Amino acid sequence: MFNWTAALKVLGISAIPFLELRVGIPVGIVSGLQPAWAIALGVVGNMLQVPLIIFIMYMLRRIAQQVPWAARVLERIDRSAERHQAQVRRYGWVGLALLIGIPIPGTGLWTGAALANLMRMPVQLTAVAMTVGVAVAGLLVGAVATGAIAVIDLF
Repeated sequence: MFNWTAALKVLGISAIPFLELRVGIPVGIVSGLQPAWAIALGVVGNMLQVPLIIFIMYMLRRIAQQVPWAARVLERIDRSAERHQAQVRRYGWVGLALLIGIPIPGTGLWTGAALANLMRMPVQLTAVAMTVGVAVAGLLVGAVATGAIAVIDLF
């Protein structure tokens, strides 16, 4: 029988910024979901943020011209995103997808959206890169979580 409680947990956790699928997928697997379901639900939950992130970045850039605190927030976001700018300039949307797909702190959807916004990347291309990046991250997190649980089960 399908575990709906675990599925909702994965979707919910994966939609929370900074926790995202890095936490949602392992929670799903530990809660009894098959790894494929945990990965799929983690990716979907993480993708729920994409329209909101793109909208927030767009609006922040617009109001930053008139609101001093928004300009300071945007400046801090831009400085953080600039560290990865060379990679994205060199590889385009694929570089952005790789940045989003590497599941380590300082990468992910929010950093990717900030960088795409800073570089004035078209919204459609940003959405494609974010989708591919989240799918890659989901597969990597799922593989690591499944392997770690298998090792724990040996002991």
